Amino acid sequence: MKIQKIKLYPLMLTLKSPFKTAHGTTKHRPITLVAVQLTTGVVGYGEIQSFADSQYVNETHQQSLIMVQKLSKLLIDQTFDRPEDGAAWLASKTTLSFAKAAIEMALWDAYGKQTQQSLATLLGGQIKQVTVSKAIGMQVDWEMTQQLVIDAIAKGYQRIKIKINQTTDLQMVAALVKDFPNQMFSLDANAAWNSDRLADLQLLDQAGLAMIEQPYAATAWLKHQQTQEKLSQLKLSLDESLNNLTDVKRAIAHHTTAALTLKQGKLGGITQTKTAIQLTNQSQMTPWIGGMLGTGLGRAVDLILASLPGANTIPADSAQFDHYYETDIADNLPYVKDGYLPVPVNAGIGVTLNWRTINHCLISEPIVYQ
Repeated sequence: MKIQKIKLYPLMLTLKSPFKTAHGTTKHRPITLVAVQLTTGVVGYGEIQSFADSQYVNETHQQSLIMVQKLSKLLIDQTFDRPEDGAAWLASKTTLSFAKAAIEMALWDAYGKQTQQSLATLLGGQIKQVTVSKAIGMQVDWEMTQQLVIDAIAKGYQRIKIKINQTTDLQMVAALVKDFPNQMFSLDANAAWNSDRLADLQLLDQAGLAMIEQPYAATAWLKHQQTQEKLSQLKLSLDESLNNLTDVKRAIAHHTTAALTLKQGKLGGITQTKTAIQLTNQSQMTPWIGGMLGTGLGRAVDLILASLPGANTIPADSAQFDHYYETDIADNLPYVKDGYLPVPVNAGIGVTLNWRTINHCLISEPIVYQ
C-alpha cells in the first residue's frame, strides 16, 4: 500500500436528542472523516472520534486533528505491506490515541478493499451477527428513564445501559433490575463517584445487575480492585482508566476488574484493540466493545471487533444506527433484529458513505495532502 493522497473532512453532526452523562451533555458531535487514497486509486476511510472537550479523555478533537494533519504530511509516499505496519509507524510518531486510530482505520479499510477482503475476515471475526445494547443517558426524572428502558426491552436489546452520576438513586435502579429478571442491565458512572459506595454496589449485586462501568476515578486502580474482590457476581469494568494498551496490560496484571471496556479510538486503533481482546481473554477477564458516539463507519468497526473470539459475551455498545444522529454519514445501515446487528461482510469496513450528508455537515473546506 503506497499512499498518494490524504483528505480530511471536518464535520459536525447533530444528535437526535442530547446525550447526558456524568461528564456533561452532548448535542453536537465533531467528527473528522479521514480519506486515505493509495496509488492504485483505492480509498480507505477512518474517523477521528475524540470529543470537543477533555472531560472524558485528555485528547481533544482539535488536538487529534492537528496531529492527523502533521502525520498526513509525513505519510504521503509511505508504503506499508499491511495495516499493522502502518499502526507501528503511527505509534512511533505520536502518543495521541484518537489521531493514530483514525488513520489506521482508513488503512485497514483501504487494505481490505485492495485485497477484496472484509475487515472481519482480516481480523479473524468468528460470528456473523453481534449482540448489542442500548445506552440511556441521564434523564430529567426517573419515570422517563423507566419508560425508555421499557421501550428498549420491547425492541429486543440484549443489554440496557443506564448512565448515572453521584446522586442517582440506586435503590430505584435495584428495583428496576429486579422487575426485569431476564434482562441484562448495566450502569455507567463515568468515574463520577468520589466516595466509597461498597454498600450500594452490594445492593446492586444482590439485585442482579450485570455490570457497572468505571464507578471511581480514572486513577483509582486500587479502589476498583479492592471493590471487585468484595462483589459476588457484579462485574466492574474499567473505561476512563484505559487509554492505551499499556493501561490494558496493567489492568490485566493486577486483575483490577472483572471486565474491560475496549474502544478502538481510545486505545489507539484496531490493531491495539485486537491485541487487547486477546490478552484479556487469556487472563480470563471479560473484554467487550464500548461505543464512542461514532458514525455508522466507526460503529461498523465496533461490530467487527465484537465479532472476534470472546469479545461479545457482554453485548456491544451499538444501538440501532438511526438512533444516534439526525443524519448519519453512512448509507443503508442495518436495523436491530432480536437484539442483534449483522457484522459487515463487504470489502474493507464494508460501509457505503453518503456524500450528500458529508457535504452538508462540513464545517470547513476539506484539507488535502498529496
